[in-house]
Amino acid sequence: MKPKPIFYACCFPELQKIAKERGYNLLLHGSMDRDMDLVAVPWSDTPSTHYDLISSIDEYVRGIKYTEDSFESGYMFSVLPGGRSSYVVNINRGGPYNDYLDQQYYLDISITPFK
Repeated sequence: MKPKPIFYACCFPELQKIAKERGYNLLLHGSMDRDMDLVAVPWSDTPSTHYDLISSIDEYVRGIKYTEDSFESGYMFSVLPGGRSSYVVNINRGGPYNDYLDQQYYLDISITPFK
């Protein structure tokens, strides 16, 4: 049994709730084998800012969040094809303190353009 899909699946309902409260529909795609690929689609006429959505998700999964000043660099912001905004929420990316064999736990979130 692989632990990542189980962990991600346990997080998903609460992540959807967080997104819905902020005017987004959160969709899951991919295998969840390495990371959790998510797409947030604006679902109201007044969705919250990307900062509010991503930092709220981060606060749920890690208990902390980046400030607005370090938002783009902290969440590895990039623009993808179709004008999607991409953010990465690192849950556990390994390092010298982690002896666990599979060290990559993170959320890869794309937000589709509002207009």
